[in-house]
Amino acid sequence: MRAWLEGRAIRVSLVGVAAAAIIVAQGGAGRGGRGAAGASGGSGGRGGGMANARATAFDPHDLSGYWELGPEDKSIPAADLAPGVTKAVLDKMALEDAVSLRWCRPLGLPAVMDNGRPLDIQQGKWEILIAPEANASPRHLYFNRPHIDPNIFDPASMGDSIAHWEGETLIVDTIGFHPKDGRMLIPGGGFRTEKSHLVERYKLLKNGTVLSVTFTWTDPKVFRTPHTYEYRYTKAAAGYEPRMGIPCDPFDAERTEFIERAFTPAQKAAAEAASIEAKAAAKAAAAAKTAAARRSAGAGAASGGQAGSRTATAPAKSAAK
Repeated sequence: MRAWLEGRAIRVSLVGVAAAAIIVAQGGAGRGGRGAAGASGGSGGRGGGMANARATAFDPHDLSGYWELGPEDKSIPAADLAPGVTKAVLDKMALEDAVSLRWCRPLGLPAVMDNGRPLDIQQGKWEILIAPEANASPRHLYFNRPHIDPNIFDPASMGDSIAHWEGETLIVDTIGFHPKDGRMLIPGGGFRTEKSHLVERYKLLKNGTVLSVTFTWTDPKVFRTPHTYEYRYTKAAAGYEPRMGIPCDPFDAERTEFIERAFTPAQKAAAEAASIEAKAAAKAAAAAKTAAARRSAGAGAASGGQAGSRTATAPAKSAAK
């Protein structure tokens, strides 16, 4: 009985210590301002200042973590568009994005940076990986090389990204965009082309609990002057568990009806044309694969026949000797 009481006392004591720690942390957050356990609180009160003093031990050169973008965490001015970017041109690009949405095409840049789910940023020695919980491939920001020669690089919806540090700011330079893959529209106006150049600046704020990312797009076909906007991501709690991306099935009839409900006749026609084109491409790819398999089988049979002929003639030559 005594042992049981002593054990219970120890457990109660531990719970009390934990509860006290939570209360102290919440008190700091409440007095210092909004933040995770007071870490992002300002110096508005003594509790907040003490919390900040304890929370300054973060590495400004480590962006690793899960980062969430809230609807109010965006600063997006209107873009200064080039004279050639007319309403008709913008409508055409919006049509392209609608078709991409309908057919579940991967997001690409810039859409992947605001996809409705946290971004998983993993930092290593040679690169930084940005993995979205969405219908998109991960981004690779390389430290150890220059841009790949455009003559051999296959353009992609994510482009080719290289990175370096300038003080406590990570500079990411991206070129090599595909002219059609991915969502093309850029926040604030304009759209991405194969000539677009994106420079991003990543910097930790509020004791490492907020990640500021400033995007600057230049493209003489689209922008009269460079177009800059900023997102501020909040670091997810330490216990955050990543989830699988929401599945997207372009052949789901119910989803198709839901998506196309808001489409104009022109958008529906473009989506159907894309379907016909995709089916034709898939059929051509399948035919090419079948033809290649037949050629390979034929070459194998011919090689086998020649080997058998050589094997058959060998005993005859030996007998003649």
